Amino acid sequence: MTPAPTAPHSTPARVLWGAALGALTWPVDLFCAVLALLTARRRAPLAPVRAVVTLHRGRTVRFLDWSDGGAPVTSRRAAAYLALRVGMSSLSMLVLGLLAYGLFGVVVSLASWLFDVRLTVDAAFQGDGLSTSDVLVLVPIGSILLYLDLMGLFGVGLLDRWTAARWLAPSRSERLEAQVEELTVSRADLLSALDAERGRIERDLHDGVQQRAVALGLLVNRARRLSGPEAAGSLLLEQAGREAEQLVTDLRDVAWRVRPTTLDTHGLEPVLRQLVSHAAVPTVLDWDVPVRPPGEVETTVYYVVAETLTNVAKHSGADGARVSVSLDGPARAGDDRERQDAAVHVVISDDGVGGAVVRPGHGLAGLAGRVAAAGGTLALTSPAGGPTRVEVVLPCA
Repeated sequence: MTPAPTAPHSTPARVLWGAALGALTWPVDLFCAVLALLTARRRAPLAPVRAVVTLHRGRTVRFLDWSDGGAPVTSRRAAAYLALRVGMSSLSMLVLGLLAYGLFGVVVSLASWLFDVRLTVDAAFQGDGLSTSDVLVLVPIGSILLYLDLMGLFGVGLLDRWTAARWLAPSRSERLEAQVEELTVSRADLLSALDAERGRIERDLHDGVQQRAVALGLLVNRARRLSGPEAAGSLLLEQAGREAEQLVTDLRDVAWRVRPTTLDTHGLEPVLRQLVSHAAVPTVLDWDVPVRPPGEVETTVYYVVAETLTNVAKHSGADGARVSVSLDGPARAGDDRERQDAAVHVVISDDGVGGAVVRPGHGLAGLAGRVAAAGGTLALTSPAGGPTRVEVVLPCA
C-alpha cells in the first residue's frame, strides 16, 4: 500500500462542489460499473475501470476530506464501489435537477414581478404575472426548498465519502500485513546496521589498536636488545615484550569474534572450519551447501554457531559436538529465482548433560531473537542427561 496523501480540510462548500462533480460523471460511472461487474472475476480491473476509480479517489480526497490508505484496486472492489457510485450519482443528478428547477423558478418569478416578462412556455402560467404579495409568499418557501436541496446534496457528498472508505480503504488484514511488512523491513535494517557496526569495530581493532600493540612490542624488544641482558630492568623489558605479544594475540581473537573479515571475502565455510578447529570441545563440521547463501544469512549462521559452541564449552560438559549445515530447497539447482524459496538448515548437537533452556536475558534467548529477526526459527531439544540439539532454519529470501 502507498502512503495516504494529505487531504485538505473540507468545508461545506467544498463538499457541495465535490458532490456536484461526482454527479456529472454519472454516464461514465454507469458504463464502467457494468464493465466492472462483467469482469469481476479478473484479479485486476480493466484500464477504464481503474482510471474512473482513480479519478473518484482523487476527487474524494480533494473535496470530501477522505484519507486514502492506498489500498490496491481489485476488480471486486471496483465493481462494488462503482455500483454504489451509480446510485449516488443518480441521486446527485436528481438533487441538482431540483436545484436547477428552483433557480429557474426564481428567475421566472423575478422577471414576471419586476419586468412583467413571461418566460414560462406553459400557457396556463401566461396570466397577469406575479404580484408583490405573491413574491412575499414564494420567497420563504423557495428559501426553505433551496436549503433542503443543498442539504440533500451535502448528504450525498457524505455518503460518497463513506462509500470510498468502505470499498477503497485498506481492510484490517491489509493494514496488519502492511504493519508486519514495515516491521520486517525495520528489523532487517536494524540487523544490517548492527552487522555494519560490528564490521567497523573489527576494522578499528585490526587497523588501529592491533597495529599500535605490535609497534609497542617492537619498541620494547628494541629497548631490551639495546640495554643488553645484564642491564638493570632487562627482565622487566623481556616480560613487557611477552605481554605485548599476548596483547596482540588477544586483540586478534577479539577482532575475529566480533566479525571475521574472511566471512565477506571467503564465505561461511572456511570461517566455520576455523571456528570448529578452535572450539574448546572437539567438534566436527558437516558442510553441504553447494551455493553461497546471502550475506546476512551467513552472518547469522556464524553467530549462531559461535555462540552455541561457546555455550557447549561453558555449560554442557560434553566430550564432543557436531555442526551440520545444509541447504534445503530448490536452491541446489542454482537458479536465483528458486533460491528465494530455499533455507539454510543448521544443527548443533553435543553429548553433554543437557538441561539447556531458553531464558530471557541469556545467550540462547539472544540467539533465538537474532534468528527470528532474520526471519528464521530456532528449536532447542535438551532433556536432562542430554544430548542437546539446537536446530536453526534460515530462509534465503
